[in-house]
Amino acid sequence: MATFFAVLTLALLAPACTYALRDPGVTAGCGPLRYTVTEHDVGLTGDRRAAIDDAVAEFAALVGRTVESLDDSGQVASGNAPGDPVVFEFAWPDEQPAGLGFAEPHVVASSYAGGWVMLNPSLRNAPTGVIRRLVLHELGHLHGLEHVDDPGELMDPSLAAEQWGPGDLFGLYVTHDGGCPGATLVPAFQDAIG
Repeated sequence: MATFFAVLTLALLAPACTYALRDPGVTAGCGPLRYTVTEHDVGLTGDRRAAIDDAVAEFAALVGRTVESLDDSGQVASGNAPGDPVVFEFAWPDEQPAGLGFAEPHVVASSYAGGWVMLNPSLRNAPTGVIRRLVLHELGHLHGLEHVDDPGELMDPSLAAEQWGPGDLFGLYVTHDGGCPGATLVPAFQDAIG
């Protein structure tokens, strides 16, 4: 009965949320969230690397997935294929506009199947909170969310929000078909809307 009311609440309040989907109708699976971080010669400090791991774990708990962190294999975004672990690569191509990160999801048979994230090497000096918000933001892109113009949402490019906003959460609810077993999406959404 509680699930019915949660779904009803989501359906009624969703139109008021600010969110945008990359590929409406494409959903994410519930398998482990496998990832690797390719640092190259950036030399991340332990706390900055931990901020990446913590953000991935936070995202996985929200949508109800387990996490599998793999050693730095040196894998690069250009070699990443559907089904491979998500690659967080510290590299910035010359042709890319200024920014801190960008992501490209893989879509196979109407399902998100991994992808890659490039992180600006300048992040080696960034506060851990910025790294956390950026990794969450880029994971949002890998799971179907687009940018929004609302500083209360993590998908706003300003990265002003500390936590997922109601629109972010509703977008993830849509792309994850309500969440995998153990997901905290619905309670998080209810908390976000008060």
